[in-house]
Amino acid sequence: MVADSTAAQPWLAESVIAGPDDLDMDALVAGVVPESCILVSEPVFLVCTHAKRNACCARIGLPLARALAEMLPDRVWETSHVGGDRYAANLVCLPHGLYYGSMSQAAAIAAADAYRSGEVILDRFRGRAGIPEPLQAAEHFVRSHTGELSVGGVAVESSRSDGDTTEAFVRGSDARFRVVVEPMTLTTPCGTACADTITTYRLVTLDRLAPVRYATSALT
Repeated sequence: MVADSTAAQPWLAESVIAGPDDLDMDALVAGVVPESCILVSEPVFLVCTHAKRNACCARIGLPLARALAEMLPDRVWETSHVGGDRYAANLVCLPHGLYYGSMSQAAAIAAADAYRSGEVILDRFRGRAGIPEPLQAAEHFVRSHTGELSVGGVAVESSRSDGDTTEAFVRGSDARFRVVVEPMTLTTPCGTACADTITTYRLVTLDRLAPVRYATSALT
């Protein structure tokens, strides 16, 4: 299975191949569905169970993956490192590349159900693959402020950074927002088993700018 989470319309495709050389990697890197693959509509969920980097991923991730697979047969994969060991258990929703962390079995089932309905759950939501971390944070703060939960309902239009501070202009469902965020550090949520800290982001300002206006073609 291959996926593109950064495309205008993220996609997921599958194929049966003898080896990596049978897959058109150039097409994949260019964002084109390889000719050997067929698009699929059902999402896939990844759960990191890789203990080599952090034992918490296997200790917490393995039972979560098995519980989720009982509800969604053939749509859940145990994977190696997906990033963010300190957030174990991690859940990744494809094709959009939505990341959740510190997941319980109940939270994972709720997140999977929401994603299959085209929505995001903000509780334990880590962000989306393919865009820089501060912009993921900006999108999250707009969602929290507006209550917009649809997967495509919020998107960063432009941004600029000044030192550690990032200013982003974010489109919501009915307005644009100016969001300013800066990094901050927290202790790890998975207990004393992980001697690690978390870099996250603090909201500095969030300003509503103007309604979003959509152009409509003239009737002929």
